[in-house]
Amino acid sequence: MARLQQLPSNRNLRKANNFTQGLDTEKSPFFVDDNAFVDGYGFDLDEYPALKVRAGRSTYGTSGGVITRLLTNFGNTHLVRAVGTALQYNSSGTTWTAIAGTYTSTDWDSANFDVSGSALILTNGTDNVKYWNGTTLADLNAATAPKGKYIAADNRRVYISGRSTDPDVIHFCAFQDPTDWTSTENSGSVQFYTDNGGPVTALKAFAGQIWAFKKDAFCIIFHTGDARFTHRLVEGSNNIGCASYKTVAEVGEYLFWLGETDVYIGAGGAAQAVGMPIKRFIDNINFGSISNACAFTDDQRYYLMIPTGANTQPDTCLVYDIRFKKWYPYSITMGGQRFGAQLNNVAYCGDDTGQTFKMNDGTTDSGSAIPWRVQSKPYDDGMKEAQKELWELHLQGLFITGTTLTVEVAPDEIGSTWFTINYDPSTASSATQNRNLIVPLDTVPLVNFYSYRLSGTGPATIQEVQRYSRIQPIQY
Repeated sequence: MARLQQLPSNRNLRKANNFTQGLDTEKSPFFVDDNAFVDGYGFDLDEYPALKVRAGRSTYGTSGGVITRLLTNFGNTHLVRAVGTALQYNSSGTTWTAIAGTYTSTDWDSANFDVSGSALILTNGTDNVKYWNGTTLADLNAATAPKGKYIAADNRRVYISGRSTDPDVIHFCAFQDPTDWTSTENSGSVQFYTDNGGPVTALKAFAGQIWAFKKDAFCIIFHTGDARFTHRLVEGSNNIGCASYKTVAEVGEYLFWLGETDVYIGAGGAAQAVGMPIKRFIDNINFGSISNACAFTDDQRYYLMIPTGANTQPDTCLVYDIRFKKWYPYSITMGGQRFGAQLNNVAYCGDDTGQTFKMNDGTTDSGSAIPWRVQSKPYDDGMKEAQKELWELHLQGLFITGTTLTVEVAPDEIGSTWFTINYDPSTASSATQNRNLIVPLDTVPLVNFYSYRLSGTGPATIQEVQRYSRIQPIQY
């Protein structure tokens, strides 16, 4: 008959973890770093390495009432948006003012340039290319400006591509004259040819160059200033492309975008994949609606919004910080975001109802408490073969008045069953506090592996979690 041998008292273990390694869904949970987390939502890197609930958002003026088709900046002066068939601008922060005219209800692209003064050039692939000078909207050149879907501008020329008649051709205007698209040896075009074919999917001016994308390739265009030199298109990659032009964003010294299978960061004419820690989220994208993915930035972080599952508009937002090189799950409750923009280092978003939001503003989402959750990896406390009793959890963090907190434990690595741990919460405080939670055996059974998750609503900052467990005897 098998006998049990009691292990010595030093097998009563204390382990601790924080969440400094960020989100990691690339590897099997067993091989994730102890200080990473495998699931969750509602966090940003404001107090990294502590795990802090993200900031909120506030409404920016009234809703346009219909789907947002564009949100962009007019220089550093104000925002411009398209909602359904209308164009509007906001120079006060409270009121959206109509720009005269009715236009096709389709997504637009834009670029700031000079047209006898500061101007925002707008194109949607159907209507005549327009420009807005802050007062008047007019055709750029109704006869010759190409009606493309995508536009970019450096300090020399404007580039337009995605025209229905030549979708892989990139047109450029005359030197510093966006009304001239026909001058010989000054304006012109260059074809972005690839073996697999297909249309251009995005254009972006970055680091003095024009980056052009297809769904499975990208290139860079040089020699854009002197008309004596032919525009030179240099291939960047034939397997890295862009799935949605609305995800292309300049963040610090880097260019970010979403490809079909990864997120990429570009600089110096090269690109590198950085999306493996969020692989599970990328794999869950509704690829039939991937062109609706979008992004916004605050110059230090890249916020990527993707449609997942059966959703056709973005429902999940993930954030990457270029300083710490970590991904966090930002939100799964800001559904319907369609465009991101930045004005004077402040981020904004527009959604599928026509509402514009000021992002990372305040501690609520327009008055609603922010939900959050973080799930640990499965722990074995150094002895996979032995059963163990999870005895106590100690949480160090800031849980202020109005914040809710729930603690759960799962007796496996997949979270098939979650047991809620009852505890007597300490008084809310404006200083970091310790919360001691007893994990009773009559609630959570003996386990080989266990995971825990913390969830709640409202502001919170988590510094560390200590786990006390008792290793049980092993049969021999």
